[in-house]
Amino acid sequence: MPPLVAPLAGLRVLEWSDSIAGAYAGRLLRDVGASVTRVGGAASLGKGAEMDLFLHHGKDTATAELAELPALAAARGVDVVVLELPDAPVGELLSRFGDAVVVVITPWGLDGPWSGTGRPWSEFTLQVDSGSMSMRGSMASHPIMTGSSEPLWVAGAMAAGAATAALQGGPQGRLIDVCLLEVTSYAMNLFQDIAAAVVKTPQEPFTHRVRLSPSVEPAADGWVGFNLASAQNHQDFLVLIERPEWLADEQMSTFIGRYLRYDEWTAAVRAWTVQHTVAEIVALAGQFRIPCAPVHNGQTVLADEQVVQRGFYAPLPGQTFLVPQPPMLFGGQRPARSTDPAPAAGPAPVAMGSGAPFAGLRVLDLGTWWVGAYVGSTLGAFGADVVKVESTRRIDGSRTLGGVPQSQDHWWECGNFYLGVNFDKRNVSIDFSHAEGRELLVRLISEADVLIENYAPRVLESVGLDWEAVHALNPRLVMLRMPAFGLSGPRRDMVGYAQTVEQFSGLCWRTGYPGGDPTNPQGPADPMGGASCFFALAAALRRSRATGEGVLVESALAEGALTMSAEQVIRWSAHQELLERRGNRADDVDLQGIFAARGEQRWVGVTVSSDVQWHALLEVTGLTALAEDPQLGTRAGRQARAEELEKLVAGWVADRDAAEAVERLLARGVPAALLRDLRFVHTHPHLAARGSFELTEVPHAGVVPLPTLPFRRADQPSWLTRRPPLLGEHNEEILTGELGLGPTELARLAELGVIGTAPHGS
Repeated sequence: MPPLVAPLAGLRVLEWSDSIAGAYAGRLLRDVGASVTRVGGAASLGKGAEMDLFLHHGKDTATAELAELPALAAARGVDVVVLELPDAPVGELLSRFGDAVVVVITPWGLDGPWSGTGRPWSEFTLQVDSGSMSMRGSMASHPIMTGSSEPLWVAGAMAAGAATAALQGGPQGRLIDVCLLEVTSYAMNLFQDIAAAVVKTPQEPFTHRVRLSPSVEPAADGWVGFNLASAQNHQDFLVLIERPEWLADEQMSTFIGRYLRYDEWTAAVRAWTVQHTVAEIVALAGQFRIPCAPVHNGQTVLADEQVVQRGFYAPLPGQTFLVPQPPMLFGGQRPARSTDPAPAAGPAPVAMGSGAPFAGLRVLDLGTWWVGAYVGSTLGAFGADVVKVESTRRIDGSRTLGGVPQSQDHWWECGNFYLGVNFDKRNVSIDFSHAEGRELLVRLISEADVLIENYAPRVLESVGLDWEAVHALNPRLVMLRMPAFGLSGPRRDMVGYAQTVEQFSGLCWRTGYPGGDPTNPQGPADPMGGASCFFALAAALRRSRATGEGVLVESALAEGALTMSAEQVIRWSAHQELLERRGNRADDVDLQGIFAARGEQRWVGVTVSSDVQWHALLEVTGLTALAEDPQLGTRAGRQARAEELEKLVAGWVADRDAAEAVERLLARGVPAALLRDLRFVHTHPHLAARGSFELTEVPHAGVVPLPTLPFRRADQPSWLTRRPPLLGEHNEEILTGELGLGPTELARLAELGVIGTAPHGS
């Protein structure tokens, strides 16, 4: 196999990073060939020296003031600037970078009522403010954050992808605005705004903190995770746990019913799981094709046969601790990390015209659920003609979630996940398991520029459409494959969804109450996987469009999740330190928690991460006597007495209106946030002012708030050019108008079930 030519070789990048978000954007760009120079930002990212080494390895360094960056970029002929700041910059800084793509990562974005105000914030308060914490934790306790800084990783991957796409367009729209609050809301709220709008949920207090069951369960030798994604999964699970009598129990066939009998159900599940080892359970579940995975941590994941065989962890050159490798392969090869900060130049990119970056590209989108659909919609948002392919016998599974009862007319058009991630596409329904359907798909592949899919690896291969076959059909085609665990390795065919890979990767291990069960973060693995895949595809397209050569791009969902849990593996391999669940506490803050205020489900999140913020907190709360306590004069001392301090702050918050408490803390410079209801985040004052959601009329679903993409491109005020398409809505337009089939032929194919506009059997 010839050596890999890195897709972004020759690209020059300046990076100014304050957190994982900016640093990971630079990491990805460097991993696929760009020369990255880190100029400024935080001295440390707050996750330890080894994490800093991982995220900055292979980058050059230079020193400059923020105001000097445009001159430095011009002198070095820089193509991309990654600029992460604590708030929107003032003055004309962003207009002085010439033709370079400038990606600005800030908490509030470049516009909106909170932008440029210096409003205090933390990663934790963004999770509170976004609404995501309203669904995580136990109803008997307080809400909890995710444990691995997931929104920052997602923001970094999205920033890198947006920059790589913007490079391929004209001189307009080269300023990318990445708002961390928007990313956090998008990545972790599971499109509950859309679900609430579809069923017309009243805006009244409601507790969302309901544990999915089964989810993470104890085994004889550890923890195992389940994700029942279909009615068949539910039925098979009852057989698996040896409770076939419940197959006839209507209450046990639904999530709500099982929740009403939660103690009985959970006892039965765990009575079975604790009798078996993790390996036994995963193997048995696999026989039923039930999504199931071991719940790994920073130690156990290193011995997992899948990551070992795929070589996903390796030491940095010159170091002994282990880090994740780039979560993508090009032509079957994973990019190798080098200590050389200036890679050799690759082919010069061809001129892409003056329009949208992907204008003129034809994309065949076989993507399903969130991760696959995100890639297609983002390509469409950047100008590509995207044709989504479904089948009446195999609709996109995301249509079945968060909508209306299946007894309702056109229920399949109302799923909140489907509506949330399938804008800017046309839709054709083709059953390619049928010989005539396969022939239609072959014709579409032959005329496409890009083919994307995230089926189980066996699906396309079973109809003779693996990479070798499609490459022979169309040598210039770029094919993106997004399997759950990868195209190779012993877990290649294991069923997996976002929850599954959150369990597998260690993300569950770090999320939860201290001493409590591992908990699914509920969401971030899919947008991280989608963002990683889009970045890899955009990088491959930059090279392919210059050379005319097609390439296979592989980006596994699990490997994006494993990247987000990098800290666990790094700390274990460097120090034999096993990171555990800490609730809302963190190593890089003095004090952090969420506290109940006056009223029903009214919560206030607070972070203290400096001496200045500590003393401001004491003054606001009237706890000034604590300033005289010498043990509380340091971060270590405050962390050691966290439980005591949290009770004192909780007592102050309890007697107050939540919004008033937040404003008092913010006024003194203490990061604080009101916990939002994730069903109505589109009414958030800042997000609404930024237009983060677009109210869109969708047939059968009504008017719904679509979040589109959580970043902006200058000169493109809206990403939305097409509402989410109906099933088979463009059959005639595509099959007749583009493939030349006549009305009689269309009618015959519909009668055979090869095409259609409703799920089979509906």
